[in-house]
Amino acid sequence: MKVLSTQNSNYSNDGKTEVRQRLVQATRHLLSIEGRDGASSRAICALAGVGAPTIYHYFGDLDGLHRAAIDETYEQVAEAYLQGTRERGPQQGLRNGWGAFNQFARQEPLMCRLVIQHILAGDPPMAVAETLATVEADLSRLYNEGVLSCPAHEAVQLLWIGTLGTACFTASGSNREDQPNPDFQEKMVSLVLDALFIQKG
Repeated sequence: MKVLSTQNSNYSNDGKTEVRQRLVQATRHLLSIEGRDGASSRAICALAGVGAPTIYHYFGDLDGLHRAAIDETYEQVAEAYLQGTRERGPQQGLRNGWGAFNQFARQEPLMCRLVIQHILAGDPPMAVAETLATVEADLSRLYNEGVLSCPAHEAVQLLWIGTLGTACFTASGSNREDQPNPDFQEKMVSLVLDALFIQKG
């Protein structure tokens, strides 16, 4: 009986996780293509295949669900930095992370604007502070090694300003023809990184 009870509990927890994730994915989709107005409780529940009370059970209210979707969206940008750093060090991580943010701005401008709105309002996605702290720690080591041209905390601020600036510029286009050429952002990334990092040899 104890084994059966544990299996049922695991199944129940898995089911709850699956329902929660369906809600988050449905919300991300609707926020991305229609913005906040299109991501209503009714539309989200219809897409996720659940009843309206489910939102309040898992997230407290619609704003809480919107926030969870925005948080998860930014986590993908943060992962691009971590992956690049694992493969080829912080400089590659910065290039990957910045590139991921710009790609996100091109592909999902409405969602990108929501992320930026939260950042500007002083309520950034949860992963932002953690990512910036990780970047600063990585850059501190490079500064101590004589690879970075300015203290890590200054470099992080410059990089963050540049990342947000190019993302805002990219996400401001109203249609595909308005989107800046990706090469333009790549030049911006290269200029900033070349200025921050000292090339040895």
